[in-house]
Amino acid sequence: MKPTVAILLLVVLVAAVGGQVEEVLKWQKVQYDVPAEVLQAENGYIPIGNVPMGAVHHKNRVFVAVARRRWGIPSTLNVVDLTAPLPNDNVVLKPYPNFALNQLRSDLQPDANRIVTVYRPRVDRCDRLWFVDTGMMEIPGNFTIVQRPSVWAIDLKTDTPVHRFEIPKEAVETGYGLTSITLDVDPTDCEKVFVYISDLQTYRMVVYDYANRRAWRFLHNYFFLNPLEGDYQIQGINFAWDDGIFSIALSNPDPVTKFRTAYFHALSSNSEFTVSTKVLRNETASQRGYHGSDFKLLGYRGSKAQSSIHAFDPETGVIFFALIQQNAVSCWDSNKPFAPQNMAIVYKNDRDIVYPNDLSIDQDGYVWFMTNSIIKLLYAELKLDEFNFFVWRANIKQVIKGTVCDPSVPPNVHMGQRFGDENNNDRVTFYEFKDKHGPGGGPFGGWGHGAGMGPTRGRRP
Repeated sequence: MKPTVAILLLVVLVAAVGGQVEEVLKWQKVQYDVPAEVLQAENGYIPIGNVPMGAVHHKNRVFVAVARRRWGIPSTLNVVDLTAPLPNDNVVLKPYPNFALNQLRSDLQPDANRIVTVYRPRVDRCDRLWFVDTGMMEIPGNFTIVQRPSVWAIDLKTDTPVHRFEIPKEAVETGYGLTSITLDVDPTDCEKVFVYISDLQTYRMVVYDYANRRAWRFLHNYFFLNPLEGDYQIQGINFAWDDGIFSIALSNPDPVTKFRTAYFHALSSNSEFTVSTKVLRNETASQRGYHGSDFKLLGYRGSKAQSSIHAFDPETGVIFFALIQQNAVSCWDSNKPFAPQNMAIVYKNDRDIVYPNDLSIDQDGYVWFMTNSIIKLLYAELKLDEFNFFVWRANIKQVIKGTVCDPSVPPNVHMGQRFGDENNNDRVTFYEFKDKHGPGGGPFGGWGHGAGMGPTRGRRP
């Protein structure tokens, strides 16, 4: 087959699959429905720093989180009411559940009735919105710990906060790095909830037992980055990140044991790992110095398959991955061997998918994903006259139909792939130690750090 014909067929294939993916929301720049005096105040609203970090759908509303990683972000947790026709362009964000909860004190003192920074909220089957408030303002040159990190729940039926738990220092030193959560809700009892929180900075997993109001953390080597896979090239930009455990996805409960399988991975890694929630729910087990074979290597996703967020669909058993180096979303049927040959790209868009930073599955059988172009802001130029932030959705059964992820389609290979092979061209690149910009990059990473940029209490100088 001639190269030009092969390329043409590839374009047709991607277009056919992509046609099942619907663009829902897009922004050139993020704006807010807040009082005019807030927008006009010094550092009240600075458009360039407002980058959405999470989006989750529930009953025709999308909850959008904008982490306070720069000055000028009026509200960290927001909501959009979807209206036809789609996509909705440049929709103004409405603080959720209200502006008062999102408004910081002028003296930046702790306040249990306010939230500072939210990354990726999630919705449970009991119509509650859960999230972690990191309690931090991650401003380059002025990292500020405003308050202890906390786990929140809001009743979506009444739009009222119903729970707040301050994570103790024994479980986590600060909120920096707590950027994604996963909910483990009992199928019959809404009061039995375990929340699993990824700590990408200190390479730990925090577990919160809602029923008993207890939190603890696990440390394991599998939570660390793979040093062979910390180099990236996106939009022609080369950089290195050292982010650890980034995402946790849960299977359906085992019909016998009632526990789930937790699938997890570091951002700077192409491998996937598993552990039973029986282990994670055991506070005593978290104190062990050695975990034996409880944590397992599932396998290898393939070269340049670093994934931010992944999610498990309870109806089909398919897991979706947001692939940040491939500008794509992929899938894998969890009933088939874990190998790149048994995975498929369901959507790829090299123009608009610039860092797919969030992905979730709603109660209606749709996978939702967001891209936020943060790479352009960090390392190049984010142009506010172009569309930079997108939210897409796809009907899961339609988008996997006929692919190897379809449960009715046999696997391409019958054996899992635990490691990459010699054809993947993996390499080790040595860097002189120095502070570097990026979401990771040392104990006080984020959007730039260095001397004097660590977390501090107090106001901006």
